[in-house]
Amino acid sequence: MTVLYLVRHGETDWNREQRLQGTRDIPLNEAGVAQAHELADYFSTLAITCVISSPLVRASETAAILADACACPIRVEARLREIDHGSWSGLTLPDIGSRFPELVAREQLRPEAFDVSGGERLPDVYRRVTGVLADLLSQHEREHVLVVGHGITLALMTCAASGADLALFPEHLPPNASGVVLTFSGLTLVDSQPIRRAHAAMPVEASP
Repeated sequence: MTVLYLVRHGETDWNREQRLQGTRDIPLNEAGVAQAHELADYFSTLAITCVISSPLVRASETAAILADACACPIRVEARLREIDHGSWSGLTLPDIGSRFPELVAREQLRPEAFDVSGGERLPDVYRRVTGVLADLLSQHEREHVLVVGHGITLALMTCAASGADLALFPEHLPPNASGVVLTFSGLTLVDSQPIRRAHAAMPVEASP
């Protein structure tokens, strides 16, 4: 079996403010660093062979803490960067909801919202993370690989792994410092389980 652990980075100040980060390079805050260290305790007990990270600093800081606990190398994968929110980068979800109430539901952007901001479209991000998934499965057969990324990109990767429609990505958005374990037999997904949250009291982040 090949096992992929898809983990979202720890909290940033912008996460706490429900502010869209996208490709903005926002570092972890104090809570985010603590979350990453707690999650490191969990991963230190597993047979992780490598850590693959988005280049954005909130992910790379999280990945460095986890890789140190696992005593394994980090590889940066540019295709794991978060979706580009275009002109909405830096806005809060309440800001967007007040202007476009039909595009925000349950404190999340609806799939059609990504056609409005002038940034990346969901199908384009889905294609790039599908490419990452295919490469991971071909290059790391029978390994246990830890992937550190972002809410939307990891949710879309989970959709790709399970064959779910990309419009269902909100159902797969992980909280900060949490994620999903995907187990494959060859290229076929045979099991999907949530990773326990690193910090029981951490807020569930509504913005990527």
